[in-house]
Amino acid sequence: MKYLLFSLSTLLLLILTACGGASSISVDKNSVSFAIDGGEENVSVTADGSWNVKDCPDWVKTETQEGVIIIKAERNETGAAREGNIVLQGKSNVEATITVKQFSKCTHITPASDEVEFEKEGGTETINIDTDGSNINVEAPDGFSATFADGVLSVTAPTNEEGAKRGEIKLTCDNQSATIYASQKGSICPTCRGTGKVKCKSCGGKGYVTHAYSDDWEDDYGCSDCGGSGKDDGSLKLGSGRVKCPDCGGTGH
Repeated sequence: MKYLLFSLSTLLLLILTACGGASSISVDKNSVSFAIDGGEENVSVTADGSWNVKDCPDWVKTETQEGVIIIKAERNETGAAREGNIVLQGKSNVEATITVKQFSKCTHITPASDEVEFEKEGGTETINIDTDGSNINVEAPDGFSATFADGVLSVTAPTNEEGAKRGEIKLTCDNQSATIYASQKGSICPTCRGTGKVKCKSCGGKGYVTHAYSDDWEDDYGCSDCGGSGKDDGSLKLGSGRVKCPDCGGTGH
Protein backbone atom coordinates (compact mmCIF):
# COMPACT_ATOMS: atom_id res chain seq x y z
CA MET A 1 0.00 0.00 0.00
CA LYS A 2 2.85 2.41 0.87
CA TYR A 3 4.45 1.86 -2.51
CA LEU A 4 1.12 2.35 -4.26
CA LEU A 5 0.54 5.65 -2.46
CA PHE A 6 4.07 6.75 -3.38
CA SER A 7 3.52 5.94 -7.03
CA LEU A 8 0.19 7.76 -7.11
CA SER A 9 1.66 10.84 -5.47
CA THR A 10 4.57 10.87 -7.92
CA LEU A 11 2.20 10.56 -10.86
CA LEU A 12 0.04 13.37 -9.48
CA LEU A 13 3.12 15.59 -9.12
CA LEU A 14 4.11 14.95 -12.73
CA ILE A 15 0.61 15.77 -13.94
CA LEU A 16 0.50 18.98 -11.94
CA THR A 17 3.93 20.00 -13.24
CA ALA A 18 2.89 19.37 -16.82
CA CYS A 19 -0.36 21.25 -16.42
CA GLY A 20 1.39 24.15 -14.78
CA GLY A 21 3.94 24.50 -17.58
CA ALA A 22 7.68 23.99 -17.80
CA SER A 23 9.86 25.03 -14.89
CA SER A 24 12.90 25.17 -17.21
CA ILE A 25 13.17 26.31 -20.83
CA SER A 26 16.26 26.69 -23.03
CA VAL A 27 16.83 27.21 -26.77
CA ASP A 28 19.77 26.28 -28.97
CA LYS A 29 19.76 29.71 -30.66
CA ASN A 30 19.26 32.98 -28.81
CA SER A 31 18.98 34.93 -32.05
CA VAL A 32 18.16 34.37 -35.73
CA SER A 33 18.67 36.68 -38.69
CA PHE A 34 16.84 36.88 -42.00
CA ALA A 35 17.91 38.41 -45.29
CA ILE A 36 15.71 41.01 -46.93
CA ASP A 37 13.83 38.23 -48.78
CA GLY A 38 12.88 36.48 -45.52
CA GLY A 39 12.87 32.75 -44.99
CA GLU A 40 12.48 30.11 -42.31
CA GLU A 41 14.56 29.13 -39.27
CA ASN A 42 14.11 26.26 -36.81
CA VAL A 43 15.08 26.66 -33.15
CA SER A 44 15.24 23.65 -30.84
CA VAL A 45 13.52 24.05 -27.47
CA THR A 46 14.39 22.00 -24.40
CA ALA A 47 11.81 22.10 -21.60
CA ASP A 48 10.64 19.90 -18.71
CA GLY A 49 7.00 20.63 -19.39
CA SER A 50 4.60 22.48 -21.63
CA TRP A 51 5.40 25.90 -23.11
CA ASN A 52 3.80 28.40 -25.46
CA VAL A 53 4.65 31.53 -27.46
CA LYS A 54 3.90 34.47 -25.20
CA ASP A 55 5.08 37.36 -27.43
CA CYS A 56 6.04 37.63 -31.09
CA PRO A 57 6.69 40.57 -33.49
CA ASP A 58 3.82 41.17 -35.89
CA TRP A 59 6.09 40.62 -38.93
CA VAL A 60 7.04 37.11 -37.77
CA LYS A 61 4.99 33.91 -37.92
CA THR A 62 5.68 30.89 -35.74
CA GLU A 63 4.72 27.24 -35.65
CA THR A 64 5.42 24.94 -32.73
CA GLN A 65 6.19 21.26 -32.84
CA GLU A 66 7.53 18.92 -30.21
CA GLY A 67 10.81 20.43 -29.12
CA VAL A 68 10.95 22.90 -32.02
CA ILE A 69 9.71 26.39 -32.86
CA ILE A 70 9.61 27.28 -36.57
CA ILE A 71 10.15 30.98 -37.24
CA LYS A 72 9.13 32.53 -40.59
CA ALA A 73 9.59 36.01 -42.03
CA GLU A 74 8.30 37.45 -45.30
CA ARG A 75 10.27 39.86 -47.51
CA ASN A 76 11.11 43.11 -45.73
CA GLU A 77 9.40 45.87 -47.73
CA THR A 78 9.77 48.55 -45.06
CA GLY A 79 13.08 49.93 -46.34
CA ALA A 80 14.61 49.66 -42.87
CA ALA A 81 16.12 46.86 -40.80
CA ARG A 82 13.84 45.48 -38.10
CA GLU A 83 14.26 43.58 -34.86
CA GLY A 84 12.04 42.02 -32.22
CA ASN A 85 11.81 39.29 -29.58
CA ILE A 86 9.96 36.01 -29.45
CA VAL A 87 9.24 35.04 -25.85
CA LEU A 88 8.52 31.43 -24.90
CA GLN A 89 6.74 30.86 -21.60
CA GLY A 90 6.41 27.86 -19.34
CA LYS A 91 5.28 28.68 -15.83
CA SER A 92 4.40 32.33 -15.30
CA ASN A 93 7.94 33.32 -14.35
CA VAL A 94 9.82 30.91 -16.64
CA GLU A 95 10.71 32.33 -20.06
CA ALA A 96 13.20 32.03 -22.92
CA THR A 97 13.83 34.80 -25.45
CA ILE A 98 14.84 34.55 -29.12
CA THR A 99 15.88 37.80 -30.81
CA VAL A 100 14.77 38.04 -34.44
CA LYS A 101 16.44 40.41 -36.92
CA GLN A 102 15.84 41.11 -40.60
CA PHE A 103 17.99 43.16 -42.93
CA SER A 104 16.62 45.63 -45.45
CA LYS A 105 19.59 45.49 -47.86
CA CYS A 106 22.00 43.01 -49.36
CA THR A 107 24.75 42.26 -46.82
CA HIS A 108 27.20 40.19 -48.88
CA ILE A 109 28.14 38.95 -52.35
CA THR A 110 30.68 36.11 -52.09
CA PRO A 111 31.76 34.25 -55.27
CA ALA A 112 33.05 30.68 -54.92
CA SER A 113 35.93 31.77 -57.20
CA ASP A 114 37.24 35.17 -58.26
CA GLU A 115 38.47 34.01 -61.68
CA VAL A 116 37.10 32.25 -64.74
CA GLU A 117 39.27 31.14 -67.66
CA PHE A 118 38.45 30.13 -71.23
CA GLU A 119 40.32 28.46 -74.05
CA LYS A 120 40.33 30.32 -77.39
CA GLU A 121 37.34 28.17 -78.51
CA GLY A 122 35.20 29.87 -75.85
CA GLY A 123 32.20 28.35 -74.06
CA THR A 124 30.24 28.89 -70.84
CA GLU A 125 31.46 28.58 -67.27
CA THR A 126 29.48 28.93 -64.01
CA ILE A 127 30.41 30.22 -60.56
CA ASN A 128 28.26 29.80 -57.43
CA ILE A 129 27.54 33.09 -55.66
CA ASP A 130 26.64 33.23 -51.96
CA THR A 131 24.50 36.33 -51.43
CA ASP A 132 21.36 37.50 -49.66
CA GLY A 133 20.64 40.10 -52.32
CA SER A 134 17.64 39.58 -54.57
CA ASN A 135 18.52 41.99 -57.36
CA ILE A 136 22.16 41.45 -58.35
CA ASN A 137 23.38 43.74 -61.13
CA VAL A 138 25.97 42.20 -63.48
CA GLU A 139 28.39 44.13 -65.70
CA ALA A 140 30.61 42.14 -68.09
CA PRO A 141 33.60 43.47 -70.06
CA ASP A 142 33.81 43.51 -73.86
CA GLY A 143 34.17 40.04 -75.30
CA PHE A 144 32.26 38.32 -72.48
CA SER A 145 28.62 38.05 -71.40
CA ALA A 146 27.34 37.17 -67.93
CA THR A 147 23.99 36.54 -66.24
CA PHE A 148 22.99 35.77 -62.64
CA ALA A 149 20.08 33.59 -61.51
CA ASP A 150 19.32 31.39 -58.49
CA GLY A 151 22.73 31.87 -56.91
CA VAL A 152 24.70 31.02 -60.06
CA LEU A 153 26.70 33.35 -62.32
CA SER A 154 26.96 32.11 -65.93
CA VAL A 155 29.81 33.56 -68.00
CA THR A 156 30.06 33.04 -71.77
CA ALA A 157 32.90 33.78 -74.20
CA PRO A 158 32.70 33.33 -78.01
CA THR A 159 35.52 31.89 -80.08
CA ASN A 160 38.47 34.29 -79.95
CA GLU A 161 40.29 34.79 -83.25
CA GLU A 162 42.36 37.67 -81.92
CA GLY A 163 44.77 38.15 -79.04
CA ALA A 164 44.25 36.92 -75.51
CA LYS A 165 41.86 39.05 -73.49
CA ARG A 166 41.08 39.73 -69.87
CA GLY A 167 38.47 41.81 -68.08
CA GLU A 168 36.51 42.31 -64.87
CA ILE A 169 32.96 41.14 -64.21
CA LYS A 170 31.32 43.38 -61.60
CA LEU A 171 28.50 42.19 -59.32
CA THR A 172 26.70 44.86 -57.30
CA CYS A 173 23.65 45.06 -55.04
CA ASP A 174 22.85 47.93 -52.69
CA ASN A 175 26.25 48.86 -51.20
CA GLN A 176 27.84 45.43 -51.74
CA SER A 177 30.07 44.43 -54.66
CA ALA A 178 32.34 41.65 -55.93
CA THR A 179 34.77 41.31 -58.83
CA ILE A 180 35.46 38.23 -60.94
CA TYR A 181 38.33 38.26 -63.44
CA ALA A 182 37.55 36.68 -66.82
CA SER A 183 40.31 35.70 -69.25
CA GLN A 184 40.50 33.91 -72.59
CA LYS A 185 43.36 32.61 -74.67
CA GLY A 186 43.62 33.96 -78.19
CA SER A 187 44.37 32.62 -81.65
CA ILE A 188 47.28 35.06 -81.97
CA CYS A 189 50.05 35.87 -79.52
CA PRO A 190 49.00 38.76 -77.26
CA THR A 191 52.61 39.95 -76.89
CA CYS A 192 53.42 40.47 -80.57
CA ARG A 193 49.79 40.63 -81.78
CA GLY A 194 50.51 37.89 -84.31
CA THR A 195 53.53 39.49 -85.98
CA GLY A 196 56.08 37.16 -84.37
CA LYS A 197 58.29 40.19 -83.66
CA VAL A 198 58.68 42.62 -80.77
CA LYS A 199 60.73 45.80 -80.27
CA CYS A 200 64.39 45.12 -79.58
CA LYS A 201 65.14 45.96 -75.96
CA SER A 202 68.83 46.55 -76.58
CA CYS A 203 68.34 49.47 -78.96
CA GLY A 204 64.75 50.40 -78.18
CA GLY A 205 63.80 49.77 -81.80
CA LYS A 206 66.35 52.26 -83.25
CA GLY A 207 68.62 49.66 -84.84
CA TYR A 208 71.76 51.11 -83.26
CA VAL A 209 73.26 51.65 -79.83
CA THR A 210 75.41 54.58 -78.66
CA HIS A 211 78.60 54.07 -76.70
CA ALA A 212 79.87 57.15 -74.90
CA TYR A 213 83.56 57.16 -74.02
CA SER A 214 83.69 60.66 -72.55
CA ASP A 215 81.61 63.81 -72.38
CA ASP A 216 82.58 64.74 -75.94
CA TRP A 217 83.26 61.39 -77.54
CA GLU A 218 80.75 58.73 -78.47
CA ASP A 219 80.16 56.29 -81.32
CA ASP A 220 77.04 54.67 -82.74
CA TYR A 221 77.20 50.95 -83.40
CA GLY A 222 74.74 48.79 -85.29
CA CYS A 223 72.66 46.78 -82.78
CA SER A 224 73.85 43.22 -83.12
CA ASP A 225 70.79 41.86 -81.27
CA CYS A 226 68.47 42.85 -84.10
CA GLY A 227 70.85 42.35 -87.05
CA GLY A 228 73.01 45.48 -87.05
CA SER A 229 76.82 45.73 -87.31
CA GLY A 230 79.71 48.17 -87.72
CA LYS A 231 79.85 51.75 -86.48
CA ASP A 232 79.43 55.28 -87.70
CA ASP A 233 82.88 55.36 -89.39
CA GLY A 234 81.23 54.35 -92.61
CA SER A 235 80.69 50.67 -91.80
CA LEU A 236 77.48 51.17 -89.83
CA LYS A 237 74.66 48.74 -90.64
CA LEU A 238 71.46 49.42 -88.76
CA GLY A 239 69.52 46.58 -87.20
CA SER A 240 65.82 46.08 -87.87
CA GLY A 241 64.87 47.23 -84.37
CA ARG A 242 62.73 44.09 -84.03
CA VAL A 243 63.51 40.67 -82.59
CA LYS A 244 61.75 37.31 -82.36
CA CYS A 245 58.88 37.34 -79.86
CA PRO A 246 60.00 35.46 -76.74
CA ASP A 247 56.45 34.32 -75.91
CA CYS A 248 55.48 32.65 -79.19
CA GLY A 249 58.97 31.98 -80.56
CA GLY A 250 58.23 34.06 -83.65
CA THR A 251 55.18 32.06 -84.77
CA GLY A 252 52.67 34.78 -83.92
CA HIS A 253 50.41 32.21 -82.20
